[in-house]
Amino acid sequence: MKSRFGILLTIIYLTVAGSAMAQNGGEDSLTVDQAVRTALERNPAIQQAAHAIQASEAGVQVSKSSLYPNADLSLNYTLLGPVAAFSFPGFGTFDLFPANNFDEHVGASATLYDFGKRKKNIELAKTQVQNSKDQLAVVRQDLAYRTIQTFYGILFLEKAIKVQNDEISTLNQHLLITKKKVEAGTATDFDVLTTQVRVAAAQDQKISLENSLANAKIALRRLLGLPAGSPVNVSGQFEQAPVTLDLDSLIQIAMKERIEMKAANDRILTARAAYNVASSIYYPSLNVAVQYGFKNGYEPDINAWRGNYAVAAQMQIPISNVVPFFGGYRKQNMEQEASANIQEAESYKSEVAQQVSADVQKGVSDLRSSMDKLQTTEVTVQQAATALNLAKIRYEAGTVTNLDLLDAETALAQARLERLQALYNFVMGRYELDQAIGEKEW
Repeated sequence: MKSRFGILLTIIYLTVAGSAMAQNGGEDSLTVDQAVRTALERNPAIQQAAHAIQASEAGVQVSKSSLYPNADLSLNYTLLGPVAAFSFPGFGTFDLFPANNFDEHVGASATLYDFGKRKKNIELAKTQVQNSKDQLAVVRQDLAYRTIQTFYGILFLEKAIKVQNDEISTLNQHLLITKKKVEAGTATDFDVLTTQVRVAAAQDQKISLENSLANAKIALRRLLGLPAGSPVNVSGQFEQAPVTLDLDSLIQIAMKERIEMKAANDRILTARAAYNVASSIYYPSLNVAVQYGFKNGYEPDINAWRGNYAVAAQMQIPISNVVPFFGGYRKQNMEQEASANIQEAESYKSEVAQQVSADVQKGVSDLRSSMDKLQTTEVTVQQAATALNLAKIRYEAGTVTNLDLLDAETALAQARLERLQALYNFVMGRYELDQAIGEKEW
């Protein structure tokens, strides 16, 4: 008795656990949010964009190095000969300089003022950091939506295969009934052959779906940074959530939120910063230098090392700023190039704005079409199911042919696939509209 009670408890536990696993999609299943987070953590494209930011930030520090003084240690030795000398009768010969000359000194130099030239270079470097950050945001957005698309593609294919399996099962059951009718003399071998053709066609379609599913899982593994062959189990549903389709307000949101618009504005700032740098290449600069060290060659003992120093100030005023010929018109050419880049960046922003508007319009149009299609397919499935029930009754009564019944069964399966496709299109349409208005999915 106890043994039977234990077996009963085990069966109940396994049933409940299996039901929970089915509802949660299994312990190793991925939700769409988990898939997106994993992709953003592991995908090499994110790491590549992050390294680009680090490189541009290092570039800012390189440009800031011009604000600091430069210092160096110089060690020099020079052998001179012949050594010039003069002599005084009774006093001997005197060298004018030593043959072995030593000079060791520490020197430092700095630019005290350059009318903002270095500051403009630093500002240019900072805009490039922002451009790198914009690029990272673009990569994250693109990666997130590609992951979402692939995720729901897998979900769609799995459900489509289930629909196909149901159709194959129904056709096989019908095939058994048809064979029995042949044995009873109420059907012909042609009916059996026709049914077998339908089964083979359904199996072929299933094979195609399974191949597409395998390819989609390969793509998802790549996006998630998973090794080849690792299991990929997705969990989710095609939810019919309500959406707002006010075109004007959605376009306004997109113009504010789309990362491409922000990147276009930052691109203009970079071009303007480059123009400021070009305009400042011939700015004057005030430089100072200090040097202290030891060397020989000083009287009265030219071989003795003595401390010495030097302090210098220099005001450098490029003539090319006044007479462009001496600089090969470099400043003018650089300004012309930078001005053209500004115009190109502004034109690019206009193009991006048009593309953003078009994306929103397309997203709204596609989503409306998907909603209409979804309503149509709901009705089509109901009609196909009713038609199949009637065909079964009439087939049993002998008033319709085997081919008529097969057509009804195929029509229902096709209607279910079309409804599933409409659900998939609706969900993807929502995400595409979110992407069009700059909604973040991470």
